[in-house]
Amino acid sequence: MVAQFKATKSQIENLMIAILFGFITRLMITFQNRKQVVLEKIVLVIFFAHILMATFLFSLGTGNRLSHKLLASYLLVGVIEMSNFIFYDFYQTHLNLDMLRSNISLFLAPMLYGYVRAAIYNDFRLKPKYLAHAVPYVIACLVMVPNFFSVDNAGKQLWYDNLREVPELIFIHYMVFIQIGLYLLVIIRHLIKYRKILVENYSDADKLNTRWLSQLIFLFSLTYIIGLGRMFIRFSSYYQYEGPLLLMVLISFTLSIFWILWQALHKPQLFVGISSTIEVVSEQNTTKESLSPDKVGAIESEENKAAVTQLKDYMLLGKPFLDPYLNIESLAKQINQPSSEVSFTINRNIGQHFFDFVNSYRINLAAEMLIAKEQQDKTILEILYEVGFNSKSSFYTAFKKHLKVTPSHYRKMHL
Repeated sequence: MVAQFKATKSQIENLMIAILFGFITRLMITFQNRKQVVLEKIVLVIFFAHILMATFLFSLGTGNRLSHKLLASYLLVGVIEMSNFIFYDFYQTHLNLDMLRSNISLFLAPMLYGYVRAAIYNDFRLKPKYLAHAVPYVIACLVMVPNFFSVDNAGKQLWYDNLREVPELIFIHYMVFIQIGLYLLVIIRHLIKYRKILVENYSDADKLNTRWLSQLIFLFSLTYIIGLGRMFIRFSSYYQYEGPLLLMVLISFTLSIFWILWQALHKPQLFVGISSTIEVVSEQNTTKESLSPDKVGAIESEENKAAVTQLKDYMLLGKPFLDPYLNIESLAKQINQPSSEVSFTINRNIGQHFFDFVNSYRINLAAEMLIAKEQQDKTILEILYEVGFNSKSSFYTAFKKHLKVTPSHYRKMHL
């Protein structure tokens, strides 16, 4: 499987480089021509780039295959939407298909939502209820029935000749951008919850790196804002400036996809995902919180203090933090307690996230080893691996956060 992944990774990297090189070359060649020609050439490159990327994603047999397929479907929706630039004559003779194509952008946000859910939750599965995400597309098509689908070709062409004045089209455009905005808000909510779950349940710094998802949403939000500006310009007296904004949308959309694939190739561990059944500690309804304030105070003064003492003693004696992939479930099994109780003890009673709690023990042990005489022959790299870290960058970040100095400076200060 490793050899297969390496071969696939090499193939996709070569393909991405070739496509980007061709894209830039084509852009430079057509830059001096008319704007419409430039736009058509760029769309042509993007069109086939998306098809190639979607084909690769559908054929990948490693990693999170569902997220690969959803991302590929997202690309294909974009391909269908921009296909009128490539097959303009065909759509002019099949106006009903062209209208169905123009409304397909209503599937972009649901596909992005599904991709993010599949990427962050390893138990995410497609279910029949998700067909409800197609309702906006059905509404858009129904809106067009009276004045478009039910009239003859001459009436349809007249409708096309007055695009900026058609109320149905204006309604659909506003619906598209309201829909995308709502989906982005829901996606951001999932990412915030995902981040909280990671810091409360995992100690692996690589798994905790959620910056890629934040950057992903930033890129798509930027595309959304540019597209929103394009919509307002399209229905205003400045409609002649719609072309440059459309070009910006296409380029930003394409670069976002390349960026996602690059992240997936070089950091595949970011896309492993977690269980969607894990709850944030602040959202858990525990028995203690349902009791009266007096009883809660009594419990905290007895049971909670005992749980904190037991946990801290085990961390010092058993040293479970030496496992770089330690999580809340494995720690709970070692001390024979429910993971929810251990999570409550760390996050509520100790006042730390699981990630910081575990790293504090790793850093304290590393600090002792750095200044111990019998450990002077060991390098900082050797020490960080011994105390449970699996990367140099995460160790230096955590060390400086806890002790305010770098490991090398700390060693010099105490020798």
